[in-house]
Amino acid sequence: MHYGPVMFDSLLSILPVFAIILAGYAAARIGIVPSSANRELNRFVAWIALPALMFSIVTATDWNALWNGSFVIASVGGSLIVFAVGMMLGRWRGLPVADIAVDGLNASYSNVAYIGLPLFLLAVGPASTPYVIIAATLTLMTLFACAVVAIEFGHHRHLGIVHALGKAATGVARNPVTAAPIAGLLWWLTGWHLPVTIARFTHLLGSAASPTALVAIGLFLAERPIRDAVTSRPVLALTATKLILHPAVTALIAYPLLGMSSRTAALAVAIAALPTGTGPFMIASFYARDGKVTSGTILLSTMLSAITIAAILHFLPH
Repeated sequence: MHYGPVMFDSLLSILPVFAIILAGYAAARIGIVPSSANRELNRFVAWIALPALMFSIVTATDWNALWNGSFVIASVGGSLIVFAVGMMLGRWRGLPVADIAVDGLNASYSNVAYIGLPLFLLAVGPASTPYVIIAATLTLMTLFACAVVAIEFGHHRHLGIVHALGKAATGVARNPVTAAPIAGLLWWLTGWHLPVTIARFTHLLGSAASPTALVAIGLFLAERPIRDAVTSRPVLALTATKLILHPAVTALIAYPLLGMSSRTAALAVAIAALPTGTGPFMIASFYARDGKVTSGTILLSTMLSAITIAAILHFLPH
């Protein structure tokens, strides 16, 4: 097998996704669009376009034929293990509980919704989208819940774990990125077809999610000095954990432990190899934590992930 040409083809297949991120980055650097606009674009994606996309996909998918328990175990299990590793890295740095939880997210929270959806749709095809939706929904719900519980428990130890669990449940339920697919699943369970007008509305609105999110990521990265990221030991450690350890752990669960099919297992591993998403930064901002390491990890992992993802994608059976 000629790995060089195959690797190059895989890199070319995902290049348009990173080109859109670069377009947003360049627009901010040149001054066409202020980098602060990423906040408004993110709100549009998170509250309107992405929930519409997820609702549309979930209602139109045959979940009886698609649901794969092994994929869920590999995806969620790998993320939780690496989340614990990230928390240990934060512990070794002597951070308080809230910052330790954010480091756990930095190491394990894949940018599934914003980068994974358009990337795998382009590189693998429409068959990947429901798996990406499963990973996006479960990753956000599980990892966010773990992080919020840890943070709330650190802030309110005297009130106990029940209070922290209540805070986590409320936060997850109010997040439109988790509420939308759950609403779509409830509709799918009724067995009714979505009215044509609503289906077209959610499809058209949802189609704006991916390009807008990618441009917003470029604007976000333009606010962060690259030098600070590449010279920070915590950033380097978390980036290596995200891009190397996370897919490696997921591969160990998928292949030898679960014996998954090569295509489904490779998708789980490729999703784990995605860069750190903006979720940890949102959590850090919400709880008024220092976001320098988080933003640096997002920046560096996004820059390097083009190579690591391409290396994994060329193993996917076509």
